[in-house]
Amino acid sequence: MQRISLSKVFLYSITFLFTGVAFAQEDEEGDIDTERLIIVKPYSPTVSDAFKVKQTPVINDSTENKKKQVSYDIFSFPVASTFTPAKGTAAGVTRKSMPRLYDNYASLGFGNYSNIAAEFYSTINLDRGKEVSIGLVHNSSQGGIDEARLDDKFYDTGLEIGYKAQQRNFTWGVDAGFQHQVYNWYGIPDYFQPTDIELAGIDPQHSYYAATFGANIDMEQGIFDEAKFKYRRFGDNFGSGENHVKWTPKLEFPVVEQLIGTELSFDFVNGNFDESYENLPVSNQYGFFNLGVAPSIQIQNEDLSVNLGAQLVYSMDIENEDNNLYLYPKVTGSYRVAGDYFIAYAGAEGELKQNTYYEFVQENPFVSPTLLVAPTDKQYDIYLGGKGKFTDQISYNIRGSYKSEVNKPMFIHNPYVATGNTPKEGYENFNSFGVVYDDVTTVSFFGELQFALSDDFNVRLNGTYNNYSADTQDEVWNLPEFEGSLALDYQITEKWFAGASMFAVGERNVYLDFQGVQSTYQTKGTMDAYLDANLRVGYKLNDRLSLFARGNNLLTENYRPWLGYPTQGLQVMAGASYQFDW
Repeated sequence: MQRISLSKVFLYSITFLFTGVAFAQEDEEGDIDTERLIIVKPYSPTVSDAFKVKQTPVINDSTENKKKQVSYDIFSFPVASTFTPAKGTAAGVTRKSMPRLYDNYASLGFGNYSNIAAEFYSTINLDRGKEVSIGLVHNSSQGGIDEARLDDKFYDTGLEIGYKAQQRNFTWGVDAGFQHQVYNWYGIPDYFQPTDIELAGIDPQHSYYAATFGANIDMEQGIFDEAKFKYRRFGDNFGSGENHVKWTPKLEFPVVEQLIGTELSFDFVNGNFDESYENLPVSNQYGFFNLGVAPSIQIQNEDLSVNLGAQLVYSMDIENEDNNLYLYPKVTGSYRVAGDYFIAYAGAEGELKQNTYYEFVQENPFVSPTLLVAPTDKQYDIYLGGKGKFTDQISYNIRGSYKSEVNKPMFIHNPYVATGNTPKEGYENFNSFGVVYDDVTTVSFFGELQFALSDDFNVRLNGTYNNYSADTQDEVWNLPEFEGSLALDYQITEKWFAGASMFAVGERNVYLDFQGVQSTYQTKGTMDAYLDANLRVGYKLNDRLSLFARGNNLLTENYRPWLGYPTQGLQVMAGASYQFDW
């Protein structure tokens, strides 16, 4: 039996299959009718593959030049040299050691005229952010002025104790103080020459005392910014007494990315005088209560700074039942015209200044306890000036101003009235001052130069010229046309230091009213100008102990700051100061 291979069977099967399909297809094509076929298929968009254009194209150029390979060798050989560079050394820098700061300071000095000057300051740290401060100042003299015919000694002692605490969002503190002053009405003008018997009957001594209490708070957040409170009780040994209370809170309100600052003020003063002058009737009682509000806004950019504000004050005269309303400008501004070399500034400001018996005594301790106390309406003070520097060592400041004041107080010499054998008080012997008020306008010019020639040598020189115009008084009394000062500080060496000062005061107008038994006159006079030069020298023995010597009134002139009151001549004092920690 003949065998058929598997490969031949497979070949025959494939051939038969394709032949059958061909015949079947041919039979089907003959049965399809002729007609139009429409095939509907949904649109399926596709995105072709993106390709990136090459940044650097391929150059296919048969003429492209190829870089030639270069090979080279370096042949080194030594060069003879006789130059030898010097070794560099670091430049020395002189550094001053920072002086150690101590919490406590004491100073004591003695001089001629039995003068004594003592100071003591101390800070005691109780806890973190809490401290107690103590300050004591004493100045006294046993007198001895040759031209004084009455006792001319004086004492001035002040003590102040304070407490301060730092909290998380605010700082607060309280303080209390006491001051005692003793003076003598020793100044009798040359126009009056009392006899020795009359002098023996005069008791010129008078004394003042002041007790104060204060409090303050400073907030870091919120619309309440800060507030200060001060109460002072002031009196003398003639029964006079005065209470002064002042409270000034400050608020800040944010408005359209600007801060509106508002300062409130509550100023109350009342007092009495038990004495009268020459038995003349005077108003022995006074009392004023001033309420003020002063809003302001500050506008500032790189070179310009402007503060726009105003103050409204309602004043009540308690004794006379007379109330008034005042409006004052509070506008200031500055502009950097040439950087720090020239800064122009201007302003218009006013205020209702509450005068007090205490302030009159501090300016002129020889007033009588019979004063008229009233506030001053400072309507406006318009000024224009410029400040800056000529060099890094020399700076300047010049200013011109025009000021109008209603009820400006001026010291005037009290009159003398002969009363026969009637005993007089110590202030009724042509040796005291009263206060007179008038409407005064002032045109003034101020200039100042400062020389910072080095860290160890500084000089400051300034002067002011005033031109006054009074309304009802013939002149302005005891107000100088010119005032000037010179101050110098010099650290000579690490151990030696020195300083000098000079004060110049121009002529002043005074009024004399003398009604004696044999002669009577009422006339104007002029007080001479004077110059007061002072010098001080010190030597540091160590960081704690220093010695000093001072000379005052070096021109040895017994000038008169007030009519009839000569000053001490050349005054020399020596002493020591000591710094320490508890």
